[in-house]
Amino acid sequence: MTVNTIPQLKNLNEISDGIHKRWIWGSTENYHKSCDYLQKINYSIQDLNAAINDGLTPSMKDIIFVIALVDWIKEACECLEKTLIPELVQGFTYQNEDQLGSAKKYFTAVRSFVVAHPLSTNRHRAYGLDGSRICVDIRGNFSLRCLSQNSDWYHLGMDGMQANAKELPFDFVLYIYDRNHHDMQFFQYVGCDFADIFQVAELYIDRLYLLSKYLGKQKKRDWI
Repeated sequence: MTVNTIPQLKNLNEISDGIHKRWIWGSTENYHKSCDYLQKINYSIQDLNAAINDGLTPSMKDIIFVIALVDWIKEACECLEKTLIPELVQGFTYQNEDQLGSAKKYFTAVRSFVVAHPLSTNRHRAYGLDGSRICVDIRGNFSLRCLSQNSDWYHLGMDGMQANAKELPFDFVLYIYDRNHHDMQFFQYVGCDFADIFQVAELYIDRLYLLSKYLGKQKKRDWI
């Protein structure tokens, strides 16, 4: 999948009324918080879809913009669920929970490396980020790709950091230094895909839809 073929994210227009029940939040304050979280999610989806419609580009501006919005969706979805009456959620299961867990770990690593802690990311060893690599630039293309060595190329995806990845397709490139190679005198390159980042948002939105459907079946008399 390329930048030009990324599908629109599903908005919240068709979500069931389950998520809008007042009693499931336990208090008026929590209900109002839930409305704020849902608004944040929906606005973030709208902004991401607008970026796709306008022609998403692999520029630093768009890359950071997309990561920030997906992070807002992720955080708002997690905060929303924590605001519910705790016992209510115990019976809810999501069939793609393992996939969502992997996507969350991947996204947390990417966000840290690209936006939050580019010079010191060291808590994501499963994704090759143990503190030895630092991200110094983000670029949408690599015109001198043919002149670089395969060993200088990596690809960062849901499955982790793949080495010798010069021939793999990518949407944008992270320019990095590795403290363990070349005395940090030469760049190495990490290719990344927008589709992986958008998939994180898709999974959170899908889970929210199913959570709302589950809540719609719950009866106040059984819990309060």
